[in-house]
Amino acid sequence: MPVKENQETLVNTKAKELCSAMELRGWASTKFVPTPPYGYTLVSMTGCRAWFGKRWGMICDDMEDHLKLVLDVPRGRIDVEEISDRLDLPVVEVNERKSSIEVIDNRDRDTVVIYLYTTELKNIAFRNSEIMEFVSDVRRWTCL
Repeated sequence: MPVKENQETLVNTKAKELCSAMELRGWASTKFVPTPPYGYTLVSMTGCRAWFGKRWGMICDDMEDHLKLVLDVPRGRIDVEEISDRLDLPVVEVNERKSSIEVIDNRDRDTVVIYLYTTELKNIAFRNSEIMEFVSDVRRWTCL
C-alpha cells in the first residue's frame, strides 16, 4: 500500500523519529536528504568505505504498512544470522509481511534491509533501541 503524497502515517512519524534519534547521536557528518517519494537518503559528508560515493543508506517511509531501513556496509563485514540475532528479527521470507531482515550481496558492498511493520513499529522507541545501536555501528564501519 503506497502512501499518498502528504499523507501522514505511523510509518512517516516513525521515520522522522528515527532521523531525530540519529541526529541526537551528534552525527554532524551525516545528512538526511529528503528523497520523495521514498523517504530520506543517508549521506555521509566525508565519504564511504563501502564503495565510491557518499550515500550509505535510506529510511523508506513510502509504504503505509512498513518502514524500511536500508544500510550499506563494506562487503563481508557482517552476515544475516548475526544481524538476525542482534536485532531479534527473523530473516525475511517471501511475502510474509512481518518485521524481518535481509542482506543483499551487491558487487561492491552488502546491503542490509530491515523491514519494520506497523505491528512492531508502534512499540519501538528508536532513541535507545538495539536498532539504533546497529545503525551506529554501520555508520562507523561505512563512513570515513
